[in-house]
Amino acid sequence: MNKKDGNHFKILLLCICLAVLTGITVANIYIYKNEGKQEKATVVTEKKQLSNSAVNKPTEEPAPSPKREQKVEETKNPEEAKPEDTTVHEVSLVAVGDNLIHSQVIASGRKKDGTYKFDHLYKNIKSEIKGADVAIINQETVLGGKSLGYSGYPRFNSPQEIGDAIVNAGFDVVLHATNHSMDKGKAGLQNSLKYWKKQKGITVLGANSTKEEYDSVKVIDKNGIKIAMLNYTYGLNGLPLPKDKPYMVDLLETKKVRSDIRKAKKEADFVVVFPHWGTEYTHQATGYQKEWTELFAEEGVDLVIGAHPHVVEPVQWVKNKAGHKMLVYYSLGNFISSQDEPARMLGGLATVKIKKKGDGEAVISDASITPTVTHYTPSGNQYTVYKLSEYTDKLAGNHRLRRKGLSLSKLKGLAKQVFGEWYQE
Repeated sequence: MNKKDGNHFKILLLCICLAVLTGITVANIYIYKNEGKQEKATVVTEKKQLSNSAVNKPTEEPAPSPKREQKVEETKNPEEAKPEDTTVHEVSLVAVGDNLIHSQVIASGRKKDGTYKFDHLYKNIKSEIKGADVAIINQETVLGGKSLGYSGYPRFNSPQEIGDAIVNAGFDVVLHATNHSMDKGKAGLQNSLKYWKKQKGITVLGANSTKEEYDSVKVIDKNGIKIAMLNYTYGLNGLPLPKDKPYMVDLLETKKVRSDIRKAKKEADFVVVFPHWGTEYTHQATGYQKEWTELFAEEGVDLVIGAHPHVVEPVQWVKNKAGHKMLVYYSLGNFISSQDEPARMLGGLATVKIKKKGDGEAVISDASITPTVTHYTPSGNQYTVYKLSEYTDKLAGNHRLRRKGLSLSKLKGLAKQVFGEWYQE
């Protein structure tokens, strides 16, 4: 190969190399441009998606699933969901003492045709009884009816027409746990309970037809307040309970009383106990009464109204260790009787107002004692009850016991002495 041919070969080889390099460069530029377009397209697509997402976003949060909603409902505070109940509930309660039906009282209700009617006994205080939401009377004697023979002291049996007068006067609750509950045996008390079951709206305490009644607590639901009422007697004058019905009378037995009170506190807003207790003709509470008072207070009873002594005894507030206050009327004395001592003519009508706000605790908002007088004439054929504030010197001058020193001033003096600051003219 000559020199001229060698130069031509070198020029050809150089051209081939330049062509190859140019092809590679063009290919790289093409690839780079396509990748840029893809990235730009991706960015534009993502921006478009974000823009669409912003445009279609809901104005409210999506509803939670049912499961989540249930969980939120369960954890919600009920007090926040339910507005406070500010309703004020009130009940007025009145109670009187021993309805002690002696033979002379029975005779005062006998008519010429042989029938009996006793509305005269309560006519002068009927407005106080009717005006109360709940009115209570201690029926000292059984209403055994005519078939068992009417009788007075020492083993009483009274006409059932006494019950008619009690209903007509406006009483709602009858206490039958007394020391005279078994004076006519099982028949006497059974007849009484059968009579009362026929009377609409009457609640009987302290005496039971069945074991179920003995085991239950009587609760009166009045004006939005549930009031549990319990009645017991210290004894039965030595007379036994029927062997086949040992549950007929509620006795002051510690285990029974504690159990009943605890049950009552679960079932009611307010608990009242009516004990037949104390020593006859004694104006001060005895140690026995104070022991039971401590037990009642310890168990959280709200109100105690006692009977049996046949004379009035003090009224007192008692507080337990937890600070709970309980009001005690130790004895309301006689309501009606034919006893023959001036002090036994003075009785008391207890008035208690109970208040409860919404679902709160029921408490005593007001309380008082109104002295009463059993009035009967020298002939012994007229018996009735007056409020002491309405009794007059003229009436006192015509009382059979004026010969034993009964007078209006002495009755007022005794009421002041026993009731102290609770006494009001």
